[in-house]
Amino acid sequence: MLARMDKHVAAYAQEPRSSEELADCYLREGMETDDGSHAIATLHFRGGQTEFDLGKHFAESADPDQRAAGADILSQLGWDKMTFQDESVDLLIHLLNDPDANVVGSAAMALGHRNDLRAIPFLLPLVNHPDSAVRYGVVAGLSRHNDTDAITALIQLSNDEDDATRDWATFGLGSQIEFDSPALRDALVARLTDSDAEIRGEAMVGLARRADERVRPAIAQELAGPFHGDWSLEAAELLSNAEWLPLIEAQWKTLSSEERGSFGASFDAVRAACRAS
Repeated sequence: MLARMDKHVAAYAQEPRSSEELADCYLREGMETDDGSHAIATLHFRGGQTEFDLGKHFAESADPDQRAAGADILSQLGWDKMTFQDESVDLLIHLLNDPDANVVGSAAMALGHRNDLRAIPFLLPLVNHPDSAVRYGVVAGLSRHNDTDAITALIQLSNDEDDATRDWATFGLGSQIEFDSPALRDALVARLTDSDAEIRGEAMVGLARRADERVRPAIAQELAGPFHGDWSLEAAELLSNAEWLPLIEAQWKTLSSEERGSFGASFDAVRAACRAS
C-alpha cells in the first residue's frame, strides 16, 4: 500500500501541467476518468494559494458545474495538512444554500473531508432534502463527529430510502465514532435485517464493537449464508465464539481462489479468535 501511495505521490509531484490546466481538466472530465481523478488529486496535493484561489473562483462562478467543481477542489487541499481550512469551510458552508442540488451535495461531501464542527448546524436542515445525492453528502458531512445532534441526524439517515445514504450513515454510526447510546445501538439493530448485505455488515461490526449481544444471531446467520464480504468475519472476531468455527470453515470452502486471496487474512484472524474463545 505504501509503495503504491509513493508512486502516486511521485506522479502528482512530477505533473507538468499548471493548476489552471488541471482545474479545467477536472471540470471537463470529473471523477469518471483517470485523468480527471488524477487532476483533482494533484490539486489537493499541491494545496497552496493558487489551488485555493482556483477553488474559490470556481465556487463563486455563475455556472453550477463550476461551483460543484470548486467544492471538490476546496474539499481536500493539502490532504492531511488541511491547508486553508477556515477559508474553505466558510465557502463550502455558503454553497449549502446553492439552488443547484448537485452543488449542495458536493459542498456537503467536501465538508465531510474538512471535518469541521462549524458545519453541523448548516447541514442539519438538509437531512430531509428531496435529492438523495444531497442526503448522501450530508451523511459525509455529519460523520466522524461525536456530536449529539449530528448523531441523531445520522440515526435518521440510517433508515433512508436510498441505499448509499443508508449504508454510509450506518457505517458512520457503527465504525467512525466511539459514541454509544441505546438509540444508536437500536438504529444499528434495525439494519441487521436490511436487504443490502453491506449495510447488514456495517451494522454487525458497529454492534460487535460495542459488545451488544443482540448481534450474535445475525453473525451466525450471515456466516451460514453466502459470502458477501468480511464484515461478518470482523464482527465474529470481535465477539469470538468457538461454535462459529464450523460455519466459518463451511463458508471458506465456497470461496473462489480470488476471494481466498483477498480475504484469507480475515478468515485466519477470525479462526484464531474463535479458537481462543
